[in-house]
Amino acid sequence: MAKREISNLDLKIKLTNEYLNNGGVKEIYHVDLLEDLLAVKPGPDGKADPESISPLVNAFMGTILADHMMPPYFDAKYLSSYKSTLQKSNSFIQENIDTEEQFDKVYAEYKTKTDTIFRGQREAKWRLYSKLQRHWIGEKMFEQWGSYQHFIERLVELGRAKYVEQINALLREQNVDTVNDIAVLGYLQHHSCPTPLLDWTYKFQNALYFAIDGLTANTRTIEIEDYCSVYYIEEKYVEGSNLRLIMEEGITKAEQPMLLELIAKVSKGDEEKRKAMEAHFAGRQLIDRKRLFGSGIISHMTKISNLINFPIGYFSDKDIESGILFSLNNCENILNQVGAFTWNSDPSKPLEMVGDESFNEGKSEEEARNYSFCNCFNIHKKLADHIKKTLESDGITKEYIYPTPELSTWEIFEESKVK
Repeated sequence: MAKREISNLDLKIKLTNEYLNNGGVKEIYHVDLLEDLLAVKPGPDGKADPESISPLVNAFMGTILADHMMPPYFDAKYLSSYKSTLQKSNSFIQENIDTEEQFDKVYAEYKTKTDTIFRGQREAKWRLYSKLQRHWIGEKMFEQWGSYQHFIERLVELGRAKYVEQINALLREQNVDTVNDIAVLGYLQHHSCPTPLLDWTYKFQNALYFAIDGLTANTRTIEIEDYCSVYYIEEKYVEGSNLRLIMEEGITKAEQPMLLELIAKVSKGDEEKRKAMEAHFAGRQLIDRKRLFGSGIISHMTKISNLINFPIGYFSDKDIESGILFSLNNCENILNQVGAFTWNSDPSKPLEMVGDESFNEGKSEEEARNYSFCNCFNIHKKLADHIKKTLESDGITKEYIYPTPELSTWEIFEESKVK
């Protein structure tokens, strides 16, 4: 007689055990199901014997598996997290790192990358919420404020009033663009104040530091809680949400008609002269990008009232030669951390959810199914000591990451909450 086969049995058993061992038993009120669960026995190989699994138990395990194959349940009033790496795979391409050898190989490959942004989080189960979102939802701030935009504008207003001198001091610039809204939020973000920005870094080592900083051991039997994470995106894949490039494209589109109009005036109806001038100036820039800073364009584009219309955005001052800078390098913490920021205008949706929705708009089911927001290393917490020693040998210490630990902008958040 052929041995009974059950699809995905090992995975079903693993996820069902996690559920049952972490409080799930108390949520089962079906007596027959409880009896059938107790009747499941191990086979000769030590795994669950398929013959001992009733149709009722198989259906129950199938429901649990189906739940993990869908993204986390979303409610604007509650913070959600990933139940498993299987569930997390809906938004990320993942690789688990469980040994020192695996880590050393990845470290050697990624520590020299300069065209990739990284983010470390000490819990692999956490979604990509900004610190402000966590407080907005966790403290139910939406009940008092209602408007997320107005609260962010309040943060910027109070932050600019108190820290304008500190921001200008490091930049050594005294003009209207230096303390634009994103620059103010970036300064607040890097000194403990919750903002709608999410920190990223061009340095893999820095992301690793944040991934293992403040780790807590897994006290349950849920596998994903054994891991911290480092997320990474090649810079070319975030260019579409880069406000600097959006501004550059707008300027370039505006330049051509301006140039043609100027040539027409100068040539005064001389067709040969007009053609010669157009050929001579083809591809030339009419607007000097290096003079944009201080013109007010950057301050205008980064106003919260404008940014709130961008579901997702990316800010970096890495390309100094572009002439379009957001004054992000306005504190020593940002400089040492080689920082960049992502912007999420939604008060409750995590960044990967906004990214998924933005990509999937107008796409086929197959395109949506094959899309992942970014890549992710899930790193076992047992490697923390090894990682710390590796980082210290490369000079990545608490003192390096936080050169100005005495400065905290948390009071701006508390003052902003007083309506």
